[in-house]
Amino acid sequence: MNSKRRTIVLAIMLLISIGNYSRIVDHGTIRTVEFLSIFVIGALTSLLIREVATIIKEK
Repeated sequence: MNSKRRTIVLAIMLLISIGNYSRIVDHGTIRTVEFLSIFVIGALTSLLIREVATIIKEK
């Protein structure tokens, strides 16, 4: 998979995970599902930043 396609896939997955997190009802405490959603958003964000940095570095 080339770098541009991988970046697009990561961006779409990040948008889906952010949309999924925004649908979760807030009860004042963080449940396991909310924690995992926040963790996945952070992981996808770091991967996307790494991909963008790699693309910029190659140019």
